[in-house]
Amino acid sequence: MKTLVVGASGATGKLFVEQLLSSGQQVKIIVRSTGNIPDNWNNDDRLAIIKRNITEIGVDEMCKYVRDCTAVASCLGHNLTWKGIFGKPRKLVTDTVRVLCEAVQKTLRKSESNLF
Repeated sequence: MKTLVVGASGATGKLFVEQLLSSGQQVKIIVRSTGNIPDNWNNDDRLAIIKRNITEIGVDEMCKYVRDCTAVASCLGHNLTWKGIFGKPRKLVTDTVRVLCEAVQKTLRKSESNLF
């Protein structure tokens, strides 16, 4: 089983990724290039790190990332400050979940059409 995790460099995301890795799962994460991730993640063969700004990823590109995954998890959130909640990107979570859902649906339609 492989899980794609977005928001993996945040407090919740780090804990979730650690749990997935400790249970022996394959994990793929999307983090900003400035994302702060534990050093041991760079040397873990079960972890694929994609350094991209999530707001710049469209549906077609996201399809590439979800294609080989059996699960997708979003640990994205806003900092609980005025700027974090109302500043840009204001709809980070909503927009990202929309792209993820569209990519999963598009990927499923393609895999179903290849069955026939």
